[in-house]
Amino acid sequence: MTDADVHLAAQPRLDTVATGFFTDARRLRTDYAGIAWIGDQPDGESGLMGPEYRRRTVDSRLFLPDTHWYDVDALDDVEVQVSCALLQVPATSQNTQGLVGAIAEPVVEFYEHPEGRPGAGLCLTIRGTIFSNLGLSYRVTVLCAPEAVVQRGDEIQAAGPADEEAETEAA
Repeated sequence: MTDADVHLAAQPRLDTVATGFFTDARRLRTDYAGIAWIGDQPDGESGLMGPEYRRRTVDSRLFLPDTHWYDVDALDDVEVQVSCALLQVPATSQNTQGLVGAIAEPVVEFYEHPEGRPGAGLCLTIRGTIFSNLGLSYRVTVLCAPEAVVQRGDEIQAAGPADEEAETEAA
C-alpha cells in the first residue's frame, strides 16, 4: 500500500481579542481554517479532484501554513478545538461513487519550529486509509494569553474573483 500526499490550502487566519466570560481575562482567539487535499490537488479550472482510485495510507503531520509561533511556557491555560468535515469525494474513472475508506479523528499539537527558531507552531495530524482522493475542510481555534505569541504567522490572502481576473489578464 502506498502513502497518500496531503496538501494544506489555508484560508485567511482570523485573530481577535476575547474576554473570558467567568474571569474577565484578556485572551487571543485565533481561528485557522482551510482544506486538506488528500491524495491529489484539485484541477485549477474545475476545482474538482481527479478520479484516482486505489487504497492508500494517510499518515501526515503538517504545520498549519499560517501558524503563529507560541511560547510553550505561556500555554499553561491554552484551549484548542479542531473540527474537520468531508468536502469532496470524486467519482472513480468508471463514473461510480468513490469510497472514502476511514479517516481517524484529526489531532492538533504544538511542535517546535523545524528550523530551530523560537516558539512552537500548530501541526495538524491526519491518519487513515483512503480509496478515492479526498478534500477535507478543517478549522482550528486557539484561545490563549496574547503574550504567548512570540512570532506572528504568515498572512494568507484570500483568492477572490478580482484575483482570478488579474491572473487571467496576466496570462
